[in-house]
Amino acid sequence: MMSVFALSAAERTEDASFHVLDFSWDGFVPRLEAYDAGSGTVVMLPLDVLDMTVSSERECIGSFDRGYRPCPARRPVGRFVQCRSCMGDWADVRKCVFEPQCTGDGCVHGDFCGRRHVVYLAAYGTLVKVGMTSATRLLRRGIEQGADAIVPVLMCRDRQEARHLEKEVSKRLRLPQEIRAGRIAAQWTHPPSRDVIENSLATHRLRIASWHEVMEEEVVHLDGYPMHAHPHAPPVVAEVAGRHAGAVLGIKGRYMIYRHPDGESWMLDLSDLPSRTVIVSPASRDEVETEARTPSWTQTALDLRAHAASAPPSDGQGGRR
Repeated sequence: MMSVFALSAAERTEDASFHVLDFSWDGFVPRLEAYDAGSGTVVMLPLDVLDMTVSSERECIGSFDRGYRPCPARRPVGRFVQCRSCMGDWADVRKCVFEPQCTGDGCVHGDFCGRRHVVYLAAYGTLVKVGMTSATRLLRRGIEQGADAIVPVLMCRDRQEARHLEKEVSKRLRLPQEIRAGRIAAQWTHPPSRDVIENSLATHRLRIASWHEVMEEEVVHLDGYPMHAHPHAPPVVAEVAGRHAGAVLGIKGRYMIYRHPDGESWMLDLSDLPSRTVIVSPASRDEVETEARTPSWTQTALDLRAHAASAPPSDGQGGRR
């Protein structure tokens, strides 16, 4: 397995180009992994400082079945971050990420669709959305989406049933399945109390219980994000392609919030970086962990294939998992 390497002092003297492979969370620690073609290694880019230029072009991130291999054809990609060739046998079940086609007995990856899932409610300040995810990924999914709190409400036997019930809850309660970035950003200036969040989630759960048996689980508050300061006004949603520089205020879910040189707070969708090339200035290139670890992209293959390239930053909380 490929290790994650540090950037030496000599390597930090000039701008450097990296192909971003993955943005993920390890607990409440955000990680941005990229391929350095010059050294042929995977590195972890720092997220505590910001001065980078992001390409508009997207290229396949490669394959990971036997260690990491860059895409030999460097094919352009769109909704998914891998080309069909590098995706391998996962290519045939890409649509299952968003609209499951079977209960796990009709494809070669039945362990993905056939595992137990939950339908959950997630709070973003005073806003609430409904979603679904694998039962074992609930807290991770909440952190990935930057929720303030999350609670599972319906246990489902497989992904197809979860998707059906997610849509049913959305329809009956008129709850969104996605929340746009601008509405989420408006919540960051005056975060509500835990009591307000819990009361809101409890109200929606009672409404679901009127027509379906619900899980009796406690609300989990997600308050460990590395947020050093809250913006005084809702941040501007930045175009991903282009230069980004400024003081990092924090990272929550998909978004890095930083203070632009003009004094305004901006938000950059980090989950839209995989498949793009970033040029990092010397000032932003700090030491990263030198110990070998299992890269996040080995954990759940289809999760990576359905990366946030599936939705533009203004569309809210990204692809379902």
